[in-house]
Amino acid sequence: MDLRRKLLAIVLLMRVMAAAFGGANESKVVVDLRAHRAEIRQALLRYTPIGSKVSEVLKFVAAQLIPSGSALPKIENGPATGPATDGSHRRGVKTMRVYLGQYYDHPEVVFLTVPLIMRKEVTAQWAFDERNRLVDVFVDKETGVY
Repeated sequence: MDLRRKLLAIVLLMRVMAAAFGGANESKVVVDLRAHRAEIRQALLRYTPIGSKVSEVLKFVAAQLIPSGSALPKIENGPATGPATDGSHRRGVKTMRVYLGQYYDHPEVVFLTVPLIMRKEVTAQWAFDERNRLVDVFVDKETGVY
């Protein structure tokens, strides 16, 4: 009987720890913001392949991509926009844009007396067709010089 209580206590403790420390089987996805836009796009497509439903993409973004407590992105009517969409025929009719983060870059010194710091903000945009299926993912990097 004493052994049974110990086993029950261990099982209960394991369940409590699993619930407290991310019992979900899905871990957060870390995006290498310094990677080329095409590499980031390919990484996101591994989790949200072409043809995915809007609900599946939202689930991925909420559970694995954005920080806990952040507001979910909205699905907006209209095609995807931005530099990454230039020349694309798969811009969709609905989009969802997610801010992935920012990083600072130090380009080669143009003027030795003026060091430049560049901040790059990285966003991803999922484009959906009229059937609410994913048609493409676009990644943009906006650069600010300081």
